[in-house]
Amino acid sequence: MLPARRSADVKVAVLALGVALAAGSPSLAQDSWSRPRPGESTRPAPAREQGVSPSRPSPPAWGAPRPSTVERSELAPIMAPDASGLPLELWRGLDLKSLEELLTGLELPPRSPAVHQMWRRLLLASATPPDGAPNAEHFVALRLEALYRSGLIGDMETVLNAHGAGGPIVDLLRARRQIGIGRREDGCRTIKALSVPGSALPGRLKGEAQLLAGYCAAVAGDAHAAGLAAELAREEGVEADLPLAVLAGVADGTKPKLALPQRVLLLDYRFLELLGPVDALQVFDKAEPALLTVLAGDTGADARVQIAAAEASLRLNALSPETVAEVYRRQSLPQVDHADPTARGADPLLRRALYFKAIEVARAPDQRARFLRAILDDARRSGFLAQMARVVSPQAESLRPSPSVAAFAETGIEVALSADRFDQARRWAEVAGLHHWLALIDVADPARRGGRPPSLRVMEDLAVRGQLSPATLHRLATVLDALDIDVPIGLWDAASRTPQPATGYLPETGVLAALAQAAASREVGRTMLLVMRSLGPGGPEGANVLALGDAVRALKRAGLEADARRLGVEALLAVWPRRPAN
Repeated sequence: MLPARRSADVKVAVLALGVALAAGSPSLAQDSWSRPRPGESTRPAPAREQGVSPSRPSPPAWGAPRPSTVERSELAPIMAPDASGLPLELWRGLDLKSLEELLTGLELPPRSPAVHQMWRRLLLASATPPDGAPNAEHFVALRLEALYRSGLIGDMETVLNAHGAGGPIVDLLRARRQIGIGRREDGCRTIKALSVPGSALPGRLKGEAQLLAGYCAAVAGDAHAAGLAAELAREEGVEADLPLAVLAGVADGTKPKLALPQRVLLLDYRFLELLGPVDALQVFDKAEPALLTVLAGDTGADARVQIAAAEASLRLNALSPETVAEVYRRQSLPQVDHADPTARGADPLLRRALYFKAIEVARAPDQRARFLRAILDDARRSGFLAQMARVVSPQAESLRPSPSVAAFAETGIEVALSADRFDQARRWAEVAGLHHWLALIDVADPARRGGRPPSLRVMEDLAVRGQLSPATLHRLATVLDALDIDVPIGLWDAASRTPQPATGYLPETGVLAALAQAAASREVGRTMLLVMRSLGPGGPEGANVLALGDAVRALKRAGLEADARRLGVEALLAVWPRRPAN
């Protein structure tokens, strides 16, 4: 059976390909084959002791805000000329070195859908580059590397097209992408120009260019050139055992015995293909996000591989919900009884795809609701409900809320909230009489501003009667307070009588203080990155309530209220009271 995805987090060892690369900094001059040295941690700095309110010392040197006049921070920002909704001066308050240091502390890709949505907009925004870059290429390269490590291969093309001709660093990243997605001829034309002496590539990137030149030579059938390129790559300090072994085998005319690395990169996979057809099942559990994305898009692969790769990419937010839906649709799956897609012993790896197809052919509303409920319950058990909810949101939207399908109401609300369809969510809540869900919908909707929504009275009554868990009490009070929504007295009192949860991620000392300062100065890019560091790898659902409250408050203060509400709702959905049947 194909595993759903590997469980280990994929962390950015170092994203920076900017000024420090040009200067030959050993800590930043890393390529796509860089791996942690023995004993080197791939985790961020240790978190503070959980459950202990942090002291708020002065922030560390990284990300320290620059002096800013009150007048400037209060001016309405000029927005970037794109759909990101972010200001043109997104990186105000950060120079390139500080930006690199902030990026180095992140684990990518973000597992939280709300955080990932924010992260993707941050990378695609056509904002003014930060100070400190000798030219535009260095900042573009940094964005491209971050997109690559997040598995956002398609978005790399958007940045490349906007940048134009590029320079040697950007051209290498372009060639890496072209070869990775199967456009060999385009990639090898670029590599031919980069692998000659005097190409102006900095540091060990010369070694990567030589390694890719060896790949292109092997593709062309030039065994001698492939072996020579491998030797040149070694001289440049490249440590890529699998590709180097493949090139050595090509040069010698032998088939080497290979051991798969702990993490199989997209370019590792392309080198393996030089030896013959690759069984994706053997590398799937070790695949990096970029490789998963490419496997999902390989229409010539087995349906099981495409579907499993698409779902693994979806868990990592590396594929859009629309793309995953297309992967489901294009498969020629065995005929099944649409009353129960698992009735004839269907392959478990195909189960969600079968349910998706059954949803699309179902005619009766109650039948469609049953299949929607089944696919989402399955996704909930597998740990990616929020992502799957966005995949099926168009089908759920076509299901009209009515008493005949009221049993689907809570699931319908969650789907509508995932797609920011607040009116649809309200209709489901009203049809089924789920008044406590109206409170969450009002918290989620950025249009509901000012004062206290009347819907919160239901939650106050539940709190007074002791029917809310401590986790729900504290998260709800924290999110409301951070959004400047009046917390009902009964809810506040009930939360104050229960111990504050001591679990959840807390960042290292100084991060929350730096976050508050960045938000107060309206330094939007720095605020967004510090929010990611504050919440940790688990996102808002896995964060301590202290970090959660500070993150939501900072985003709202920086002018990103919609993002603040999405974070809050994602944290609350995990603990929101549901009907016993659900």
